[in-house]
Amino acid sequence: MRKIIFAITMLLMSTFILQAQESNQRTTDVSSGREILIGTVTRTGLEDFGEWFNAGCRSYMPDSTVIDTIRKYEANFPDVFIVLGTWCGDSREQVPHFFKILDQLNYPVQKVKMIAVDRDKKAGDYDAVADNIQLVPTFIFTLHAKETGRIVETPVHSLEKDFLNILQNSASVPRH
Repeated sequence: MRKIIFAITMLLMSTFILQAQESNQRTTDVSSGREILIGTVTRTGLEDFGEWFNAGCRSYMPDSTVIDTIRKYEANFPDVFIVLGTWCGDSREQVPHFFKILDQLNYPVQKVKMIAVDRDKKAGDYDAVADNIQLVPTFIFTLHAKETGRIVETPVHSLEKDFLNILQNSASVPRH
């Protein structure tokens, strides 16, 4: 029980830290010397940052059968907290693909929050270690302030199938 309360507290604190920061801040990655995003980011910030985001959204084709099944959970769509690195190849691949899924679902924008971290998994006052982030991207799903699942770095099956598995394990599907 203490671990659950601690996890919820850490996620809530992360949300407050994210809200206090200016979005889409740019800095220089010390390893590569290239520009990266740091701190709270928005979809628009990612779209404006590099063509990789837009190209990834355009190219990904989610499984329409799985998308249709996910739609059955619309009344219980979870909040999604994404920790990513704009310097990271897996983030550059998976985050745009995830947004393509969200687009097809007409997912509520306010349910998605993102933070971009540096190679040390830090962004200003945010320290990903507190949220047990070891690899990026990490997609954390919460429902009623309780973590219901994660997709870490790369999906086990596909993003949409892993998303559906999280939904199936955390909520009941309304029967029609």
